[in-house]
Amino acid sequence: MYRRRFLIAGLILLFVFIVSSPILAAGGHDHSKLIDVPRITVMELKSKMKRGDVVYVMDLRAPGSYSRSPFRIPGDIRFTLPELRTKTQGLPKNAEIATYCT
Repeated sequence: MYRRRFLIAGLILLFVFIVSSPILAAGGHDHSKLIDVPRITVMELKSKMKRGDVVYVMDLRAPGSYSRSPFRIPGDIRFTLPELRTKTQGLPKNAEIATYCT
């Protein structure tokens, strides 16, 4: 009797684990509904900047990574990832944005 209960409980737990594992692997977020964001190469970004295209470049590197790196992007907007929502509220809705993070 107890063996059967443990077997049933074990199967239920296994089922729950299998169903939730893709979400757990994605950091607890279901990314299946997100839009695929296009990537841009460094050369494409440089070309856009040289042409005078309006591209907002956001440097989202962690403070330690930012301070240790000698690389800076001219005209970038610098802030940390937790500040993303509040700092981007003033940008035009259809703005082209390039992010840089590590």
